[in-house]
Amino acid sequence: MGAQPAFTGHPVITWDDLGGFPDGVEIGMIWAQTTDGVIGDGADMPWYLPEDLKHFQTTTLGTPVVMGRISWEALDPRYRPLPGRDNHVISRDAAYDAPGATVHTSLPGAVTAAGLSALELGVSTVWILGGGHVYRQCVPVADRVVVTDIACGAPERFTVRAPDMRAETDFTVADGPWLGSARGTALTGEHPLRYRICEFTRTTGGRRTRPARSSGSTGTTL
Repeated sequence: MGAQPAFTGHPVITWDDLGGFPDGVEIGMIWAQTTDGVIGDGADMPWYLPEDLKHFQTTTLGTPVVMGRISWEALDPRYRPLPGRDNHVISRDAAYDAPGATVHTSLPGAVTAAGLSALELGVSTVWILGGGHVYRQCVPVADRVVVTDIACGAPERFTVRAPDMRAETDFTVADGPWLGSARGTALTGEHPLRYRICEFTRTTGGRRTRPARSSGSTGTTL
């Protein structure tokens, strides 16, 4: 395995850092964002979209998931750890306590461990759940990125942004149709909320052979 970048400084990771990551497992990233790319303020999101919560649950259930400490702490305590998933949390503090999850002090270590877990579980995807720095670090090794694009704004305090995947030339995008949510709300007042699910698939760069894709399951709220 290559040198493991420290979590501090937020350097991107490459496949040289993931020498122990198993073949046949893909790395996916999933998030929701405003049309301007805002994903939250580190603790909350500027919308409530039940359809996206269901989509997130269906997509990630049964798989290993990787997230930073702040994203872990932002989870509703009722769903921490995320049920039905092998939770991996990144923290600079090796003594950090994340009950129900495995703590790692490096992002490559967390992703590699999650990949080995996927192999043991018989699933073919590891999902990266954020936050913003973690997403940006993982773009060079991501095979697939699933983004819920929400047609709303965000108050000024919401400053955390996702990577601009449309600027990534190693991916092609399939944009889903715009849909309406009768129950969705936004802090900026848009109602009904409109959203679409966009899937970015790596076509160049990354690994020479793309792994098989896994299907999602259904289950609990998150």
